[in-house]
Amino acid sequence: MVMLRSENLILKRVFSFVFVFTFLALVVGLAVKTSAYNCKPGDTACESAKANMQQNKTEAYEYTKKAESVGEAVKQLEAEINTLNAEIKESEEKVANLTSEIEKTEKKLAENQSALAEMLINMHFSTDSEPITILAGSKSISDFAEKQAREDVAKQEIAAASERVKQLKMDLNKQKTEAEIALKSSEDKKSLVVSKQSSQRSLQEQYNKSADDASALASYWEEQLKALAWTPPSNSTGNGTRSWGANNTYPYRYNCPQDNVRYSAYGGAVCQCTSYASYKAYEKWGITNTWGGHAYNYVNAVGYTVPSTGVKTYVDKNPAANTIAIQLGGAYGHVMWVEGVNADGSINVTEYNVNWSSIGCYLGDFCSRSHVGSAGTYFLHFD
Repeated sequence: MVMLRSENLILKRVFSFVFVFTFLALVVGLAVKTSAYNCKPGDTACESAKANMQQNKTEAYEYTKKAESVGEAVKQLEAEINTLNAEIKESEEKVANLTSEIEKTEKKLAENQSALAEMLINMHFSTDSEPITILAGSKSISDFAEKQAREDVAKQEIAAASERVKQLKMDLNKQKTEAEIALKSSEDKKSLVVSKQSSQRSLQEQYNKSADDASALASYWEEQLKALAWTPPSNSTGNGTRSWGANNTYPYRYNCPQDNVRYSAYGGAVCQCTSYASYKAYEKWGITNTWGGHAYNYVNAVGYTVPSTGVKTYVDKNPAANTIAIQLGGAYGHVMWVEGVNADGSINVTEYNVNWSSIGCYLGDFCSRSHVGSAGTYFLHFD
């Protein structure tokens, strides 16, 4: 079992208390955990049902993630619609203001034209505005020139005033046209976004339905698997024997055993059993250890999500390949990576930091053992 060089009596007592408390909680908790489904070697029907169940669970997870992604897109579109609604409201207000201004300008134009025309008539004309008439009514040439000049100025004022009002009216009409174009553009955008939103909602519903269908199929295959599942016998042959030729992929293999407990990696001190087993879980399943660095944490590591499939972790006493075997006892307990399960229920494991020199396993170093007894061992599953 794992023996840290720095352990002391006080630490042993603390962890002994933790062990008792954790074990009592475990006895209650494991009663409701999901059981693993093992197939008897050569049982193709069982293996097929298990593969189908796992595939459908993965599909259900993938469709659920897609539905969530589309749902986020729909929320984004709703935000865009709210923005467009605000733009439309602003455009409508602008159109209303411009329309009001145009009406005022037109009224002002009519009033000014009428006033100027009346003023011109009152000032210069009694019956006729022809030059000959003006000349006839003038006392002298200078009087005639003065009257003619006043008439020209009045006409210029009328023309200038009319031109100003006319230009103002043209400007306002142009603004109104621009506002109407902006309003139509916003409405067109809103229609496009609403249409896209509707399409994405349909897609989200489709993904949700696909997830439900895949989940239903997974449940169907799980029921089939229950009838076909095989419980391996629990072997108690002991510590097994040292095996040779195992492939050690641990990234810190060249640092061990000299770097034993100097620093941590993959959820435990390097060259320790927890760091190695957590690395193997990461290598095989892509899941990172977030549950802690002692075996007592591993036995409670349930409900974590495997990123690649969405399947949750669970713990039971059924040995299976590509799981973490957990042996409780002492201050820290011990964990091992299960390479395979034998017909008699014993397991083949790879591990670090086993103090059994009698079988070739040493502190802080790699070890590979075959036919290790599985009785009383817990297994952390990732599939």
